[in-house]
Amino acid sequence: MLRQRIINTKIILSIELQKIFKSHLVEMISAALLFLILIKRGNSVMEYVNNALLFLSAVIGLVGFGILASWVFSREFTDGTFKDLLALPISRSTIIIGKLVAIEITELFITFISTVLIIVVGHLTIGEPLTKTIVAGLIGKIWKIVAYNVLLSFLWPLVASLSRSALLPMSLSFISLILAVIFSSQPIGRFIPWSITGYWLANPTFNPLISNLIVSAVAAIGIYGTMYVWNYLDQS
Repeated sequence: MLRQRIINTKIILSIELQKIFKSHLVEMISAALLFLILIKRGNSVMEYVNNALLFLSAVIGLVGFGILASWVFSREFTDGTFKDLLALPISRSTIIIGKLVAIEITELFITFISTVLIIVVGHLTIGEPLTKTIVAGLIGKIWKIVAYNVLLSFLWPLVASLSRSALLPMSLSFISLILAVIFSSQPIGRFIPWSITGYWLANPTFNPLISNLIVSAVAAIGIYGTMYVWNYLDQS
């Protein structure tokens, strides 16, 4: 039983990854970051690094990942394939897990591409060199940022499943960007899920325990809520 579930998950994962990469979302999101870091490089290495981290956290992490996660689930409703999925001899939970893992793998791949772009553009366009210390610190911050943003992106499949469209979750992902911009510089920002990464970048020494719990709670609501919605719709 467990072996069959693993096999089914791999099948769903493979199919979803193919759909994602054929949609060219990876290229579009990566191109958006490249455009942003080229037009706003800054006048020094540290200004460039700070701008790049801000773009990666707010624009790519919140909006880009939000669009990706919303699209993966909403397309089943907009394309009319949701009922076909329900007819498959695969549990709805397995399908959801496969989709979520595909989203996570894609987001990590986008982050890898983004990291390479940030380093290469920095070396080619900034007068000061990106030292090994700066690059190491940059990579460390990037992967902490992506850990938050991956977890937060798991909320959008729930919204997409409830609304049966991509419009609402994508709109909310843009609103989350506004919230991040407004509250990241304020103390309350550490309690607002979408402004936590920005607050951490501005205050790297703060204790993130409560913030981590808040982000984890959002991810749990998204994952288990999506499973509930899909299983409920299956029964109805």
